[in-house]
This record gives sequence, structure tokens and C-alpha cells, in this order.
Amino acid sequence: MLPLLFVLLFSSLATAKPVEIKIATVAPRGSIWTRIFQRFKARVHKLSKGQVKLRLYPGQVQGDERDVVRKMRTGQLDGGAFTAIGLAMINPEVLVMQMPGMFREYDKLDKARAALGKRLEAGFLKRGYVLMGWGEVGKVHMFSKHPVKSLADLRKRKVWVWTDDPISKAMMRKLGVSPRLLSLPAVLPALNTGMVDTVFNSPLGCAALQWHAKVKYMSTESMAIAIGATVVSKKAWNKVPADLRDKIRELSRKYHRALLKRTRRDNERALATLKKLGIQMLPSYANKDRQAVEKAAIAVTKSFVPRYFSKDLLRKVLAARR
Repeated sequence: MLPLLFVLLFSSLATAKPVEIKIATVAPRGSIWTRIFQRFKARVHKLSKGQVKLRLYPGQVQGDERDVVRKMRTGQLDGGAFTAIGLAMINPEVLVMQMPGMFREYDKLDKARAALGKRLEAGFLKRGYVLMGWGEVGKVHMFSKHPVKSLADLRKRKVWVWTDDPISKAMMRKLGVSPRLLSLPAVLPALNTGMVDTVFNSPLGCAALQWHAKVKYMSTESMAIAIGATVVSKKAWNKVPADLRDKIRELSRKYHRALLKRTRRDNERALATLKKLGIQMLPSYANKDRQAVEKAAIAVTKSFVPRYFSKDLLRKVLAARR
């Protein structure tokens, strides 16, 4: 009887199908974001001895971030590597870290994330998702086909705003700009046709999405630091063998920390490359316009309470960034 039990046990283990976790991202294939993920994927396969397999769908093949979130909810996908836009569709509180002018320097963002990261992670878990690690797109600048030296210039431009980005929509309208609302995959064709002539992104993001070939000018000052993160549905995560979950999650955090360092370094390199390619740097707005932008940022931030995040959370983020 005992030998039979051993045979049945080992037969069951041999035929058990590996757990596959399907993750999508709008980050282009071959970008630093997807290259780091492929290294993480290989380490997970080795660590789990093939019990856990990760599959990545890069480059918008699964659609915009809204499409990825929808497919996660229906079980077609298990996770996503998102910008704040997609993250906010799951946990709106994350937008407190993305408000205009909230963070322009990495050290202050790092301090706030260290202080409040656990609270934000708990918000995702409460909604049925496990946060696997924080990421970034980088410091956001304005890129345009035409020089934008004032708010008056900006109001004349065809400014792209991500359809699902509530912050940029509110900010542009507060500044008297009528934005062109488009999904991320629609931006490059719109730049080609002239439907839009002004966009917002980090230098690395602009280059990775090939927008840099369509613009001539870039703002010197950044408006925010575009954050991101990878999340997996709790339902999918619970399929991972219990003895591997903590190990894989710690490994994921390690690779996300490495990704943050590489993203910041590569953004500096991308900026240097864009300058060499002839993109001209435009000075920041004059004092009058700067004050108007700062005033609009404060007003927009206040307007997001309590719809997206609480006054208490906003107060804690403001205190943590000092």
C-alpha cells in the first residue's frame, strides 16, 4: 500500500501543470521596463523549478491600460505593469502621488513612498490585487512641434491628454487649454497627422514610444514624476504555491528597485540623446505664468478630495515629502 501511495504522489507532482501568470504592459518591447521583466521572469522560473511561469504581453498588444484592467477583472489577464493611470482604475488613492507639482525630485518621492507605500499597498489588497513592486516612467516634460514659451502659446497648441488621465484633463482645463483626448496607442498616429502637436512624457518614454522624431521642443522644467507599479490579481496570486509567494514577491521587489535605478539613469541618457538629435530646450514660464500654473495645481489637488483620496492621506503625503 505504501509504495502505491508514493507512486500516486510523485505521479501527481509530475503531471501538475505550472501556474502561469499573464501580465500586460503598454511599455514597448525591448524597452528597459520589458528587459528587466524578462530577467525577473527567468529568475522566477529557476526559483520555482518551473512551477511558476510568467508571460508578458508588451507594447500595447493587449490594448490601452483601461483594456488591461478590464481583462484582469474578467480573468483574461492576471496582472499589469501600469502607470498611475491604470493603477488609479484599481485604487484611486494612488493619484495622490501623481498630482501636478507634488514631486519634482526623486529623493522626495522616495521619502513619501517609503512612508506611505504600505498604506497604498493595503488599498490594492483591499480591492483584490497584490502590488508586486513600484516603478516609474520618470520626470514628465512637455514636448511640442512648436515653441511653447507661455500659457498663451500653450492655449494655441493641439495638446494631447490621455483619455483616462483625470489629473491632466483637470489641469489643462484649469489653464484654459482644450485638450485632445486620445488613448496612448493613438498618440503616434496623431502626431503623424497633426491631430496633436504637443505631448507629455519623460525623455525615456518619449524615445521608447518613438514620439521624439515628431517633436522639436522640450520644456526644461518637469511637471511631475510619472510613477507606476506592477499588480497581480489576488485570485491569480493565490494559485502560486504558498511556500513560494513570499520568495517571489521579495524577488519582484528586488527587480523593481533595480528598475527604478535603471529608469532614472536611462532617462538622463535619453535626455542627452534627445539634445544631440536637435530637440531644443525651452526655458520655464515667466513668473506670471508660473504662478498661474502653481495656483492651478493647488486647485486641482484640492478638487480631488475626497473623490480620489482623503484629506488625511493628502496631508500625510505633503508632510512626508519635506
